[in-house]
Amino acid sequence: MNLAYIVIDTLRYDYIGANGNDWLETPNIDAFAANAWAFDNAFCASFPTIPYRTDVITGQYGAPFHPWKPLRHERVTLPWTLGEKGYATQLIHDTPHLVNGGHNFDWPFHAWTFVRGAEVDRDWITDTVEWPDNWVRQSLFDCIDDKAAESGMLRSYARANRNRKNPADWNCAKLFNTAAQFLKDNANRENFFLWVDCFDPHEPWDAPLAFMKKYDTRPGYDGRVDPRTLGGGRNNPNLSDEAKAHIKAQYAAKLTWMDHCFGEFLAALKSTGLEKNTAVILTGDHGTNVGERGNFGKGQPVREQEAHVPLFIRLPEGDSGRSNVIVQPQDFFPTILNILGEEAPGGIEGYDILTPAREGTSDTVGGERQLALSGGSIERWSNAVNNPTMNLFTAFDGEWSLEVAAKPETSRLVRRGSLEEVQSEHPDVVAKLHAAALDEIERRGTDASLMAWLRSSGESEFPENPNYWDGYPGPAGFRPYFGKLYTGD
Repeated sequence: MNLAYIVIDTLRYDYIGANGNDWLETPNIDAFAANAWAFDNAFCASFPTIPYRTDVITGQYGAPFHPWKPLRHERVTLPWTLGEKGYATQLIHDTPHLVNGGHNFDWPFHAWTFVRGAEVDRDWITDTVEWPDNWVRQSLFDCIDDKAAESGMLRSYARANRNRKNPADWNCAKLFNTAAQFLKDNANRENFFLWVDCFDPHEPWDAPLAFMKKYDTRPGYDGRVDPRTLGGGRNNPNLSDEAKAHIKAQYAAKLTWMDHCFGEFLAALKSTGLEKNTAVILTGDHGTNVGERGNFGKGQPVREQEAHVPLFIRLPEGDSGRSNVIVQPQDFFPTILNILGEEAPGGIEGYDILTPAREGTSDTVGGERQLALSGGSIERWSNAVNNPTMNLFTAFDGEWSLEVAAKPETSRLVRRGSLEEVQSEHPDVVAKLHAAALDEIERRGTDASLMAWLRSSGESEFPENPNYWDGYPGPAGFRPYFGKLYTGD
C-alpha cells in the first residue's frame, strides 16, 4: 500500500465545510472527507511550523514541546523508518522553512522537491522590488502606514512572485500540480510514502482575483489586495469594520484557493487508479485568528483558533466515520505504520488513532489521550518571573480549553467553540484541568526544576539553568533567519 500525508499550513478546523462551516467553499476537501475518517479533536502540540513538523516526523514530544530548531541528523524519523522498510519516500513542499536556514527536513527522504514562491522563500536578489499584479493601494486602508507594505517578509514574497501572471503561476497551484505529476509518474507503485507540505493559506493572505471576489462582494471590487493588510498592518486599531471584513475575506479566499488546487491532486489520484491502494491523510499544522478578540494572525498563548485543526484519513478499504479521539501530531508516526501494516520502532511517544476510532462511538472521547497540550518553546516561561499571571501553555479536553498559568486561579478557562472566559464560574473545572495538565506536561519530560517551580504555583524561585527541551541546544552558529537575512534590498 502507498500513503500520502498532506499537511496544510494555517488551516482552521471550523473553516471547513465538512466540519460544519456553512459560508466558506471547500468542495474538494468536503468530497474527500465524505469518504474518510474525520477526527474532531485534533490539536497541534509544539507550535508553530517547524516545531509541529518535528513532532510529526519524530513521533516524540520534545520534553515537552519542540523549539524552532533544525532536525537533527541522528533522529529516528518517519520517512527514514519507512525507507528502511522498503518504501520510496518523497517530499514535495512549498513551505520554505523545511529547507531554508538549514532546517534539514529534506534529509530523511529519498527525494525532495521544493516549489518556490511562498512567504519567506529567499529566491532572488534584485535592486528593485515590483509588486505582484494583484497588489494595489486601497483608500480603505489609508490608516495603515506605508511601511507596513515594506517589511522584509513582503519584499521577499514580492521578489519570489515577480513573474506571477496567471493562477497556474501561484505556488499552491504548482505544488499540487507537482504532487499530481508524482502520482502519474508512480501509478504502478505500491510502496511510496509521499509527504506534501502546503504553505497556503498561511500569510500573506492574497489569492487570485476570482477567489477574492467570492468573499468581498463590494460593488466594483476587482479582487486585488492592499499589501499593507498582509502583515502587521492588519491589526491596526483604526481599521473600520468594512476593512476588517475584507481581511477576513482574504483568509477565506486563500483557503478556497488552496482547496481548488488540492482538487488537482484528488483528480490525479482517481485518474491513475491509485485511490484503490493509497491511504491519504489530510490535516493542518495549526490555525490562526481571523478577527477573534480583535486579532488577525497567530500568537501565544495558543488558543483553540490556533490549536484546533482538521484531520481526515481516507483508506483504500473504504471505511469512514467521525471520531472524538484526541489526536496530537506525535500520533501520525504510529498511525501511519499501523495503516501500512508495519511495526513502529522503539521510543515513539504517540498512539495509533485509527483503532480506537473504529472501536469507539461518536458521542464519547476515546483513545489513549485524555488531554491535548499545545504551546511554544518553554524558554518563554522565564518571562513569568515578571508576569506571574502569564499563560504558559494550553490544555484541551473534549469540552474545555484551559490556558495554564502557574497559579490555577490566574488560568483562563474557555468552553470549546466559545470566546468567553468562564474560569470564575467553574473553579472546579479549572482545578481539575490544571492538575491534569501539570501531570501530563511532566509526563512529557519537562525538566524537574521547572516542574518544581510550576507545582509551587510559581511561588518558588525560578530555576537558573533549566533544560528547555531534550538536551539539544541547536547547531553552533544557528539562528532563525526571519530578521537579519531579510533586511536591505
